[in-house]
Amino acid sequence: MRKVLALVLAAVLCLSLLSACGTAPASDGGNTPAQEKTDEAAEDTQQADTEEAEAEPAGDIPVIKVSYPCLVITPSADAVVDVEKTINARLDELNAGVHMQLEAIDGMQYATTVDMEQIGGEKVDLYMALGNLSDMVAGNKVTDISAYRDILSVVTDITGDTFLDATVFDGKLYGVPCYKGSVLTYYWVVPTEIAEDDLGLKVGDRVTVDDITGYLEIMHEKYPDQIAMGVRPGSNGSANQFCLSAIYGGPRNFSVTGLLSAGIGASTIGIVGDDLTVVDLYETDYFKKVCDTAYAWNQAGYVNKDASVATEEGYDLMKAGRCLSYLIGYGGCDPKITDADTDTTHGRSVMMIPVDQNLNMPTGLDWCVSYGCEDPEAAVKALTYFYTDPIVMNTLLYGVEGRDWINTGFNDDPMDPIIQRPEGFDALSVPYNAQFTCGIMGNEFIDWVVADEKGEYEDLREAHLEFMQSAPNSPIFGFSFNTANVKNQIAAISNVEAKYLGGLLTGEMDPDVYIPQLVEELKQAGIAEVITEAQAQLDAWNSK
Repeated sequence: MRKVLALVLAAVLCLSLLSACGTAPASDGGNTPAQEKTDEAAEDTQQADTEEAEAEPAGDIPVIKVSYPCLVITPSADAVVDVEKTINARLDELNAGVHMQLEAIDGMQYATTVDMEQIGGEKVDLYMALGNLSDMVAGNKVTDISAYRDILSVVTDITGDTFLDATVFDGKLYGVPCYKGSVLTYYWVVPTEIAEDDLGLKVGDRVTVDDITGYLEIMHEKYPDQIAMGVRPGSNGSANQFCLSAIYGGPRNFSVTGLLSAGIGASTIGIVGDDLTVVDLYETDYFKKVCDTAYAWNQAGYVNKDASVATEEGYDLMKAGRCLSYLIGYGGCDPKITDADTDTTHGRSVMMIPVDQNLNMPTGLDWCVSYGCEDPEAAVKALTYFYTDPIVMNTLLYGVEGRDWINTGFNDDPMDPIIQRPEGFDALSVPYNAQFTCGIMGNEFIDWVVADEKGEYEDLREAHLEFMQSAPNSPIFGFSFNTANVKNQIAAISNVEAKYLGGLLTGEMDPDVYIPQLVEELKQAGIAEVITEAQAQLDAWNSK
């Protein structure tokens, strides 16, 4: 299933970020021919329901607005109405004492939209901090929810007591992380016939970056008219060079924990290995190795020439017949060969070849209560149902039974059905679908399993949970860097990074020439003050 991170990961490391949630080409969210097959009676019912929902006040029950990002597809406001009603009916059944008002926002516009709503004084209650919770705390955009830890005990009963540690700043709790397969396995994705026939690889083989370099040489020589490695610098978690940075930062290589995301597939400062000394990561052997590899691939002609400004992902290039491989990260570990008939992401069968995984660290995907929320206690209560109740969670993801999904009957548990799209519809054509947001919502391990049109499916939830729990933890798991005291320096650092990282991470800039320039300009921008502040906070955290 395709990992869709076009937004999430515009603001986070990623993934850390996200686990794989579905397989679909990019969409502008508009209606498809299949969606237009929805009959007029259904439309009339939906319109009546909309009017009814608007006419019926919630009474004394507090209504919490949930603003959530939608990836690939953004459901229409009309489609959201029945979903909202179904969730609120379930909350009434549970005597939750709270209702939800759903706001589905295009993932690419999510951060800007929520920010403008807050500035404009519009109602904002629950929303997602995509990797920048520290900035939101520093900007007083989120509410301290420490007083509601007792309400959140139903969440920590599932996740463990240390789950909330990464959202604590100066002893105050500001968010609830997503509970998901935060440990990603990074794969090299290659067409199956090339992997088997040209490279001699089989399912379950692991490769190193050095191995990949050798294979790229073979592919480039045999298929000179195609890109051997699809690359874009991107600020999203599926971007190739983010994965290269993550692979070298993983436990098989340098074991890096970043403390400040550069927003383009790199971290500005952090620690290397078990040494708790905060350093400028751009001065380390780790970053030099990343850039040297990227430069070698670029100079050998293995990557696309427009890499530093490319907007297409590796899977899009492959589907268009322009590239032969790319790197990507998915939650859990599932080396496999895809079915050419059902793999609409690539348009062909591909082999997923594991390279490395990342350290177990908090996801950076945190649900927060806005500073303008009038009833933060009710907001926290509403949020808990995304972690504890499968009906609430999956209605938000998959919509309304009968219209957007059907129960296959493959599982007798009514709280955990195996579902499928109605006949004649797919993930892109049903009236409502937020399936690709699964890695950004609540408890991923209660997400329902979706069967394809043939009735085939994989339930990897338990395997992903075990994989995450068995992965090596970062030595500073749970620590969060509060950037409030160094906001100006960080802004200046970001401007410097924007000049260099795209070119360095795609191999267009010679690292021997440009890394020293980057490091010097970062010193002038005040990176020493940022490191000092981070070290002081880390030392205080470590002494507890």
